[in-house]
Amino acid sequence: MTINGRRCTLFKPLHDQSDQIHPIWLWLDPTTRCNLSCRLCYTKQSHGKLDLEPDDLEQVLIKLATSSAMKVKGIHLNWRGEPLMNPYFAELLAITRRLLPHSPLQWHTNGTLLTPKRVKEILAVPYSHTIYVSIDGGNQASHDLNRGEGSFQKTMRGLRTLLDLRGRDHGHVRVGVYQIDLNEPLEDYDSEFLELVARVDNHVKVTPLLPGGAHHKIRELDDLESDEALHRRMSQDINPSLPVPTGACFWAGHTLCMAPDGETSICVISHGAQGVVGNLMTETAETVVGRAVDFRRRMAEDGRQSILLCAGCRKPEGEIHAKHTAALRRADGREPARQYA
Repeated sequence: MTINGRRCTLFKPLHDQSDQIHPIWLWLDPTTRCNLSCRLCYTKQSHGKLDLEPDDLEQVLIKLATSSAMKVKGIHLNWRGEPLMNPYFAELLAITRRLLPHSPLQWHTNGTLLTPKRVKEILAVPYSHTIYVSIDGGNQASHDLNRGEGSFQKTMRGLRTLLDLRGRDHGHVRVGVYQIDLNEPLEDYDSEFLELVARVDNHVKVTPLLPGGAHHKIRELDDLESDEALHRRMSQDINPSLPVPTGACFWAGHTLCMAPDGETSICVISHGAQGVVGNLMTETAETVVGRAVDFRRRMAEDGRQSILLCAGCRKPEGEIHAKHTAALRRADGREPARQYA
């Protein structure tokens, strides 16, 4: 199919992890570029100009697919940027699905670049995946307040193009709407938005992930009028009412977030060298996973406040889900790696 360095690691593994199987949720960033500047974006301070090369992705995924130290439980083919900014995105999608065919794959887009040409390229990739189109609020006023003037209509046009070209035979591509709840009443939702939501396979509605790691509702749309207004609400009302947990969150040690240059961070809201646990392009998967697991152990044993990167993060504490632990116990008839709370 034809489709048109500096590194810093702070944590070293305390012992050999090669005989253990660790469940990993993988975030692969096709690009650090984005065509929007959203008020609520939790990765905008790490936006840049890097694009992931197909050959680099293939080499990384071969490492992950053949590693005896980890099991990829799910894949997000997006992270810090808008994935469709990479002109080779459809090729990246095909490579990911071919090399890790059994791991559920999804990717999120702001929808503004879902032109007929790009949609046809994506639909031509003969592997199953889920596309989520992100919507803020339920109408033009709320969406554009966060994402910029005119973005709502571009997103509606992109979502409609995707649904129309996919047709009624859904085949291997599922389409969803990932809606950030901005606390608006249903009667204020845009009629076109409701029409398109009725056509998708999945509609997810969540509170925004705010600076500081907490999912929390936006009390008033006025909070999004400027960065200063949002910061004022966070510092005066929201963060003071949300204590910082002491233990490890689910993400730490279970998530690997890879930038286009291979730098791999411990969490989706990590920025800078403090959150980097290795480079999947230049190091083995076992080395990087070992550092990630050690990161989690240190947080669990010494407390969240002992790690500068996480000391003020309000992500809730969490262990690996029971269903995943049970699945690992059944694998090869042996016990899984120790899971750190």
